Amino acid sequence: MVSQLTYKDYLKITIPFMLSTATQPILGAVNTAVMGHMTEVFYIAAVSLGVILFNNIYWLFGFLRVSTTSFSAQALGKQCDKLRFLSLARPIIVAIFISGIFLLIYPILFNYYIDFMKPEIQVIELMRIYCDIVIWGAPFVLLNYVTLGWLMGQMIIRYTMFMQISMNVVNIILSILFVFALDMNIEGVAYASIIAQIYGCIVGFLAIYFKAKLNITKEYLQELKNIKPFLSMMKVNTDLMLRTVCLLTINNLFAIAGASLGTITLAANAVILEIIFIIVYFIDGMANGVSVFSGKALGNKNKVLLEKTLKIGLICLFIFIFFISIISFLGRSYFISMMTNLTEIYMYANEYSFYIILHPIFAGVGLLLYGMYTGVGQTSSIRNMMFVAVIFFYVCQNILMNLYGNNGIWLTYILTYLLESIILVLYLPILKRKFE
Repeated sequence: MVSQLTYKDYLKITIPFMLSTATQPILGAVNTAVMGHMTEVFYIAAVSLGVILFNNIYWLFGFLRVSTTSFSAQALGKQCDKLRFLSLARPIIVAIFISGIFLLIYPILFNYYIDFMKPEIQVIELMRIYCDIVIWGAPFVLLNYVTLGWLMGQMIIRYTMFMQISMNVVNIILSILFVFALDMNIEGVAYASIIAQIYGCIVGFLAIYFKAKLNITKEYLQELKNIKPFLSMMKVNTDLMLRTVCLLTINNLFAIAGASLGTITLAANAVILEIIFIIVYFIDGMANGVSVFSGKALGNKNKVLLEKTLKIGLICLFIFIFFISIISFLGRSYFISMMTNLTEIYMYANEYSFYIILHPIFAGVGLLLYGMYTGVGQTSSIRNMMFVAVIFFYVCQNILMNLYGNNGIWLTYILTYLLESIILVLYLPILKRKFE
């Protein structure tokens, strides 16, 4: 059945990934919407910049989920209990180590970020309140990356879906409760985030304990003392981390350019991005499915499965983009109105809402192929692609922003994603050599 992959097989794995993955940006959108319905624009700007800061921190080590999914899927393909255990234990150790460093250097990071972004004084004061609370969730966020990635790789789908959806539903409910019922303002959004992350961590480990049936032996534990596999793991992770550094560089250049045009532009762009992120994360869910089947294909050295995964994945992607484009065209003004009732932000964001439609059309193929490259561990191609993308974004933004203002910022953003898609298509022959 594995080599004869069908649409049913693919969608059975991928649809739960899409639904569960999309809850993450929906959470961000709800938090933005909650602050967007406060009396002052400073609240939405503060949360937007705070989210960007922690995205910078967490996305930098997002490889913990991506690589864990890859190693877990390969271990499943090889049907090796020892590899299944090690594909979970090693990234847990790395996650704990990294989160400890975060807690130590956070004050330096925050001050540097403020100097870099140069927001208004009122925004800085609110940001500090938000960020000083949210930083304590760092250990739970990174551990959630590991447990979620491992469960995905093992195709423990229902529990993966329940973990992500329930964690974000808890966060959304608490955000609304704390802000509007308990009048906790920006602190309520921050505390809701931490509580939900702790909850997600507990659910993830319970799912592993009850469903994974992991065998833990003294031999397996002794293997954790071997440094060499950690170095091999970090080779893959370093490529993905460099990719994330490039991605964050692009996002920060985008945010800085928007901030340079004023707080209203910064807030309006943040609203549009939150809507785009929801669509992107649906596609990311599809990429997770591609990653799992690609990892299994590599574990079995099954090139037929790889080719079938690529074909089915792309066809499903094109169908999704077709329908989401229609929905975005008809509903983009309504989606923006859900995010904010501040007339000035709504009107400004509505002017640029057509980029909600264009972004998945330009970015979809690259986002899907990213899952295939990570699934087979061909991460150097992703790294190289992102190096080119950053240079392109920097040069293109300086030219187009001077010519077209905020339209130039958005044109640069979507053209960069188109370039990424083209490069990953061109790199496909290199990926397939792993199966020869």
